[in-house]
Amino acid sequence: MNMPLGLRDRLAADYAPVRPLASPFTRAMWCVPFALLALVAAPLFYDVRRDAAALGWLAWTASLAQATAGFLVIAAALRESVPGRSWSGLSIAAWLAAPAAMAIALTLASWQASPIAVRNGWWFVFAVCLASSAATALPVVTMTAVLAARAYPTRPALTGALAGLGAGLIADAGWRMFCHFSEPAHVLSAHMGGIAVSVIAGMLLSTRLKTSG
Repeated sequence: MNMPLGLRDRLAADYAPVRPLASPFTRAMWCVPFALLALVAAPLFYDVRRDAAALGWLAWTASLAQATAGFLVIAAALRESVPGRSWSGLSIAAWLAAPAAMAIALTLASWQASPIAVRNGWWFVFAVCLASSAATALPVVTMTAVLAARAYPTRPALTGALAGLGAGLIADAGWRMFCHFSEPAHVLSAHMGGIAVSVIAGMLLSTRLKTSG
């Protein structure tokens, strides 16, 4: 096939070296400042929950464990964003199920250690915790979605879902340190609801960035 005159030269001039994409874990480190802010924002701005002493290790230690799980999910999202490195269906199920199981287990353990129910204004407390947890996660999910978009993900909605899950887990880990209620009905609806909102936000944002790119 004959190439038009000058086309080879124009193509050669357009070539430029590209910087290799760093590992998912390394790229996830860019989210650490936002993750730390999400983790400490509620307890520092408001206060630590009044039953922290009764919770013992379930206070900061459990929250740090959940935040670490969220960070690992973010790293998983950034690997998913790389074409050719997509997770299998079984791995995706594990990434989604394991953090959810951890959050539920911590909720039930906290209820056993310090059973404090919402006695008044149940729906108001529900709305505050859901909205605040979701809002706290937004900077983390946005940063993750931007990093993921640079890799040109082939499954942007799934990448965004993982990004939102990781960000939501981190934000909820911090918000639980302030929320004074351990009632499972409240935590599993309001706090897990905030995580669900973060997942939806991640899916929408990642898909939008993919489309605009």
